[in-house]
Amino acid sequence: MVIVDSFRDEIMSKEIKSLIVPKEKVMVVESTWNLEQALRKLIETGWTSVPVINPKMEVEGIISKSLILNHARLEKVPLFHDFKRRNVNEAMKRNIPTLSEDTTLHYGIELLVDWAYLPVVNKEKKFIGILTRRSVLDYLLKAFYNEL
Repeated sequence: MVIVDSFRDEIMSKEIKSLIVPKEKVMVVESTWNLEQALRKLIETGWTSVPVINPKMEVEGIISKSLILNHARLEKVPLFHDFKRRNVNEAMKRNIPTLSEDTTLHYGIELLVDWAYLPVVNKEKKFIGILTRRSVLDYLLKAFYNEL
């Protein structure tokens, strides 16, 4: 049992740095884009949700197909071309948790229970990538099978 506890503690205290999907591999939407641009990009790429960043590369929230369509329903945006007149910052979800590279895996997992991914920022609060459930689960599977 002591070996299991030690193994668990070692894994859970690991920093997430090596598990981050770098920003170069992540589709993002800028807060200044209109909703048509964002929705087209989401549809073209197949992503359902992506981080929203401002021109300074700071995370402002997330945007998803469902957030855009729900915003259109609530605001009674009648036609798709009216999406050109609405900005992403009107429909995005704000106040989402962000992580830093030195966040422990334990804390990241606690937050990923409620989120498919979380944006990761550096000390200057600039977007550097995302931590995904998939990257965490891949790591845990490898750690588990390599350790036994």
